[in-house]
Amino acid sequence: MISGRNRWVLAGVVGLAAISLWYGRSATTANDAPTILVRRGDFQVMHLEAGEIRAARSEKVSAPRVRGDLKIVHLWPEGARVEVGDLILRFDRAQHEQWLKDAASELEKSKADRERRLANMDRHFSDLGMDVERSIASLELARISQQKAEYASPIEQEEMKISLERAERALSQAKTYVEAQEIIDRVEKQNIAVRIGHRQKNYDNALRDYDRLTVFAGRPGIVVYEKIRKRGGNRRGKVMEGDVVWGGTSLLSLPELEAMQVFSQVGEMDVHLVQLDQQAEIRLEAFPGPVFHGVVSDIAPMANELEEASSVSVFEMLIDIDEQDERLAPGMSASVQIVVDAADGALLLPLSSVFHQEDRTYVYRRSSSGFKAVDIEVGADNGLEIVVIDGVEEGDAVSVSDLGLI
Repeated sequence: MISGRNRWVLAGVVGLAAISLWYGRSATTANDAPTILVRRGDFQVMHLEAGEIRAARSEKVSAPRVRGDLKIVHLWPEGARVEVGDLILRFDRAQHEQWLKDAASELEKSKADRERRLANMDRHFSDLGMDVERSIASLELARISQQKAEYASPIEQEEMKISLERAERALSQAKTYVEAQEIIDRVEKQNIAVRIGHRQKNYDNALRDYDRLTVFAGRPGIVVYEKIRKRGGNRRGKVMEGDVVWGGTSLLSLPELEAMQVFSQVGEMDVHLVQLDQQAEIRLEAFPGPVFHGVVSDIAPMANELEEASSVSVFEMLIDIDEQDERLAPGMSASVQIVVDAADGALLLPLSSVFHQEDRTYVYRRSSSGFKAVDIEVGADNGLEIVVIDGVEEGDAVSVSDLGLI
């Protein structure tokens, strides 16, 4: 039977053994914790956005600014190649054809009216000329009679004198009528010319508008449909046959495929991260393998409302693509990773190996005697790795799991 004193001694031995077993097991567990080495390398913070491939330069085809409705009745297939002179766009011309006929009819009427009026003016002016000639003849006869008045009676002489004066007044009046008619005819001819010019202008405008309803390719390339705001609502979509559009609306583009861009939109909360001349990596959804490179070339100075959500504001952004590749086609969906921060030769650790407690940032650095919590100073992170400014050195092994030694 064990005495009370020996019982307490035995209990103490068992307790010490249990404590030794616990700490030994904990030490073994900590010493076996997986580690990773502090490495030195290039660090990048990337900002991801979705975008669409576009040509850097393209010829835009817009709806003509003409009166009346503009209903599209023909479109060249999107993505198909065109050559110079191919018919790529046509609008309904029925209304404009009638307007052209009406303008032509009005012009012909004005020209016919001009011929009639000119003929009447010539005839009337000829009659006035005949009146002048008759007045001249009458005046000559009156003068001859006056010369013979020497042998006539006083009464006859007075009558001849009156006849001469009457003939002189008649000639003067006839000449005045001619001069007045010349002025009237000159003004009337000007009015006729103005009326015909107005009708001619109406016809020329109608003909020009009629011709502008048919659009031919001015350069070779492929056709890309533009997105337009559909009439009767706020919906936007690619242009299609049957659409009724407003004059001046951009409908098609013929891109130059030698230089390509990515069009993207960045939210107002992230726009401060993006700057001109930042490097970017571009990946195509249709070809996930290749990585293309580019530079941010333009950021809109003002925000626009997002089409799908009017409460969201975005800034339009362009990224010039460095490479030329036949896989880069306008309209393709792409993802863009923009390098918003970078550091060469930085000390790096995975975020999973860095721990925080209140105002402390630390890692568990391994040494010959085991792991020890070491305070570190950190910089930027990219969601995977973090820059270490001070506290550890390249090649140090740190635990990737929280050992709970703090």
